[in-house]
Amino acid sequence: MIRGLVFVVQLLFWLLVLRLLLRALVAAIVPRRSAPAPQPDKRQVKAAQDLVLDRVCRTYVPLAGALTERVAGREEHFCSAACRDRALAEVARAS
Repeated sequence: MIRGLVFVVQLLFWLLVLRLLLRALVAAIVPRRSAPAPQPDKRQVKAAQDLVLDRVCRTYVPLAGALTERVAGREEHFCSAACRDRALAEVARAS
């Protein structure tokens, strides 16, 4: 009975070794096909390029929808009139 069990274990071991060798051989002969790298959605890339930072509330706003104002000689972009007014008030206080 023990001999039969040892035989089965040895047989499984050698089958495993044979399987690993065959996999290595196939991998060496047949190159793996890798999936093409996913391309970013062009709409998302364009949208990300059109964002500007509102320096008052630190949020990003689409350039097309942002309020633009000259503050202290620089062109600034704001998400709302409240942020714009707050920035103008800060500049007025600093002067």
